Amino acid sequence: MIGRDSRYARSILYRDSDGTSLGMRQRIDTTPRHDDRLHTVIEGDRLDLLAYRYLGDARLWWIICDYNDLFFPLALEPGLALRIPSREHVQMRLLD
Repeated sequence: MIGRDSRYARSILYRDSDGTSLGMRQRIDTTPRHDDRLHTVIEGDRLDLLAYRYLGDARLWWIICDYNDLFFPLALEPGLALRIPSREHVQMRLLD
């Protein structure tokens, strides 16, 4: 158990269905900003392609997941509006 004063208390914990810990990572600040963009999902959209288009790196798909509380990133529904942070914000604040 992680106590509330632990440095891991604000981390995202990953566990499989039987409760085995798979890992953790620090949360990122997803507070809405004036330079966020909105993208409406269309058929065929994938998070890695959107991350490449908007953030310049397909490996940053997880940032779009965090910003939109997506738990199953492969199940994007057409019509879903995604909030995507600006490339500058990601580079200057989230990846430091």
